[in-house]
Amino acid sequence: MLGHRSFVPTLALLTAAFASDLPAQQLPLASGVEKLCTIEFSKDSRRPARVEDQALPCLEQAAQKLKDAPGIKLVLVGISHPLYDHAEAEHGMERMHEDPTGLDVRFSDVAAYRAINTKAYLTQWLHADATRIIPTTDEYTLGRRVLVYTVPADADFNHNYTKTTPTNESKCTIKPCPIPTEDVLTPQLRGQILASKGDVKAH
Repeated sequence: MLGHRSFVPTLALLTAAFASDLPAQQLPLASGVEKLCTIEFSKDSRRPARVEDQALPCLEQAAQKLKDAPGIKLVLVGISHPLYDHAEAEHGMERMHEDPTGLDVRFSDVAAYRAINTKAYLTQWLHADATRIIPTTDEYTLGRRVLVYTVPADADFNHNYTKTTPTNESKCTIKPCPIPTEDVLTPQLRGQILASKGDVKAH
């Protein structure tokens, strides 16, 4: 069992060594889908899924888009990179429960946490409608970011127009909800990001 567990990160690292950061959702996008902006997760190596201060412009753009366009939803596509997100460290492998601090996230959960943490910031601090934001992951793309897409309003958990994998949230806001026996993730909340004189800083 241990041999199998150590083999997976090794294989992922070998794959990453020969692949560059690829953009999620290669063109052409589905009808009605537009890429809005991108949030990077490259500066906080200790908390790889924490929404960074530099994300504020994209977050504000996404929240404003929801207000201005009632006929759309947002899809957040979280992606991770086995090399730069240190899959070989095997963080969280000894835990049976979630890590609310974000300091011991399993590599397999990094992309999903990036998406749900982004959604949590949008809803908590920018008062976005949680029922219009679908967190997902793209397991076939390498990177350390969340890509934000606008999609038609009829998008839901099973059909989000981007062909990405929906993330099960502990508080279900996107129908249909996951069955009770499925694993769910709880956002790792952070403080509000305050803009000052053209820069952003953490509160």
